[in-house]
Formats: sequence, structure tokens, C-alpha cells
Amino acid sequence: MPKSRPPLEVWHNIRRIIWSRDKHQCVHCGRKITLSEAEIDHIVSGKLGTNKFSNLRTLCKVCHATRLDHRHRVVARNALRDGLINADWEPWE
Repeated sequence: MPKSRPPLEVWHNIRRIIWSRDKHQCVHCGRKITLSEAEIDHIVSGKLGTNKFSNLRTLCKVCHATRLDHRHRVVARNALRDGLINADWEPWE
């Protein structure tokens, strides 16, 4: 996550804009998803990341959890616990 977070109401607007820009689908696997299913992912995360639209993309929960980024290990662990991914999942990117 970038160093600063926008206010919650601003983030809700950003989520809708990015999801619409990405044609209501996961940009990795192409699956159509609802806004409530959408995970808005920072392509570059951490201190180097920003909330600029060019650094944001829409992912489904599975693709977000299996993304190769050490900052996403908690997301992957939760997805394993919730049965979204199998124990033999392979990270991508």
C-alpha cells in the first residue's frame, strides 16, 4: 500500500472508476466481476507505489491472492483459509 491513503469516500470513487476502466473484469484472468468482488490492486505497492490511476488495476480475489508480491502473503493466506485457492497455487508476475 502506498504511503498515504485517500479518504474512504474518495477511495470508493477510485474503485468504481478503475473497475469501469477495466471493463468490469479481472485484468489478469479476464473473468467478469462485480464491483463488490473487485480487488483494486496497486501494480507497484509499498513506499514506491502511488494511488495514480496508472498504478491501479482490477483483479479478482483469486488473482489478487496469487500475485507474486511479498506484501500479499496475508492475502494469500486468507484465500487459502477461505478455500479460494488450493495449497499448490503458483504465484504469477
